[in-house]
Amino acid sequence: MPTFRVIITRDVTESTVIEVEAETKEQAETAAFAKLHASTDTEWEIDEGSWNQSGAYVTGIDQTSN
Repeated sequence: MPTFRVIITRDVTESTVIEVEAETKEQAETAAFAKLHASTDTEWEIDEGSWNQSGAYVTGIDQTSN
């Protein structure tokens, strides 16, 4: 009987906090994205409860032996 390697995936969300100075919320959002894209060491954390809230789905199947 063949053997298969099945990759099962769940989506999670992650967050990071970026502090910026700005005059409006819109400017703060733009500045935060700019700071994020310029960073090489941003630390992300999985959002509480995120890891078990989405349904699982298959993202790959490979036959590993016959």
